[in-house]
Amino acid sequence: MRWKHDEWAQRWNAERLIVSVEEVLRCWDQDPARAAGSLGGLLRVATPRAVVVLEGAYRGRRRSLAPLLGADAGTLTEDYGRHSDAVAALMTFDRSGYLREAGVRWLATSGELFTLPFLLLRLNDPVDPVRQQAAAAVHARLTVGHGDLLVRLLPLIEGLGARRRAGPIVRAIGELLIDGDPAGRAALWAGARGDDPAVAASCLRMLATIEPAAAVEQAVATGDPALRLWATGVATARSLDPAVQRRLLPLLESDPNPRIRWKALRARTHHPGGEPHLRRALLDPDARVRYLARTGLRALGHTGSAALYRTTLAGADATRDAIIGALAGLADMGTREDATRLVAFLGHPNVRIRGEAWRALATLDPDTFAARAGQLRADPSGKVRRHLLAGR
Repeated sequence: MRWKHDEWAQRWNAERLIVSVEEVLRCWDQDPARAAGSLGGLLRVATPRAVVVLEGAYRGRRRSLAPLLGADAGTLTEDYGRHSDAVAALMTFDRSGYLREAGVRWLATSGELFTLPFLLLRLNDPVDPVRQQAAAAVHARLTVGHGDLLVRLLPLIEGLGARRRAGPIVRAIGELLIDGDPAGRAALWAGARGDDPAVAASCLRMLATIEPAAAVEQAVATGDPALRLWATGVATARSLDPAVQRRLLPLLESDPNPRIRWKALRARTHHPGGEPHLRRALLDPDARVRYLARTGLRALGHTGSAALYRTTLAGADATRDAIIGALAGLADMGTREDATRLVAFLGHPNVRIRGEAWRALATLDPDTFAARAGQLRADPSGKVRRHLLAGR
C-alpha cells in the first residue's frame, strides 16, 4: 500500500509541476527575472519522472517559447543570472529545434546536477545537432562519483533504452553502474531498497543480470505484486542455475498469488526430487495449481489424489488452507460417496471452508445439496449463500 501511495504522490507532483510552470510562463512578461527564479526553484527539485511528464505536456504546445525567452541562448546569463540553467533546461523542450539546440549547448557547460534529465531526454531528439550535443554532454558527465544520481534517473534511462537513437549511451550507463564505478553496485542496492518504487524496480532489473538470487529475494520482500511477478520470471527461467533456482522456489511456493505458485510448481517439475512438493501442491486452494500437481505426479507414475483429500479431511490437525484445498480437490476427483465427508464442513465457522464444502456437495451429490438447501439459505454469509446458484 505504501508503494501505491508513492505512485499517486508522484503523479500528483508531476501534474502540479506542469501547472506551476505554466503559471510562471504566463507571468513572464511582467518580471522575467523573478519568473526565471520561480522556474529555477521548480526545476531544481523536480523528480526525473516529473521532468518526463513535463516534457510530454510541452511537446503538445502549439506556441514556441521564443517570444518569451528569446532565441539567443547567449543572452541567458545576462538576462537571468544564476537561473540561466533552468531557463535553458526549459528551452530543451521547445518545438523549435533551434531553441532546443541552444538550450542543450548551454546545459553542456553547466555543472548543475538537476540538468542531467533534460540532457538525457534529448538523446532521442530527431534533430542531429541537438542529439549529438546532448550525447557529448552526457558522455562528459559519465564519470566516477555519479552513481547515486544515475540510479535516481534509472526509470528515465530505461525508457530511453528502447529508443534507437539513445540506445548506445544508455548501455554505457548500465555498464558504468555495474562495472565502471566501484560504488555503482552499492548505489544500485541502495536504490533497490529505497522508497521510490520505480527506481527500486529499475535497480532490481539491472541487478538481476549479475546477482539474480539476491535481486529476486529483495523483490519478493517488497511485497509489491508487480515486482513479485517479475521476480518469478527471473527465478523460474530455464537458463538460471538449477541450484540457485531450487534456493528461490520456496519463496514463490508460498506466495498469495496463485499464478506465481503455479509458475514455481512448473519449475519444480524440471528438478529431481520434486515429488514431495507436488504432493503438497495437491492441497493448493487454486484449481490450476492442483491440476498441475496431479499431472506432474501422474508423469512420475503416482495416482490416488482423491485418497489424500479424504485423509486430509479426516485429520484433526489439518490447516485452514489444507482443508480448503482438500474440499476443492475432492470436488474435482471425488465421487457421490464422499458427500458424507462434505456434510461435516457445512457448518464450519470459517466462511471459505463452508463455501468450498457447499460447492463440492453441489458437484458430487446434487440430491443431498437440494435436501440441505434450507441450511444454505440460512447461512449468515452472503459469500456462502451465493452457492445456491450452483444447485440450480
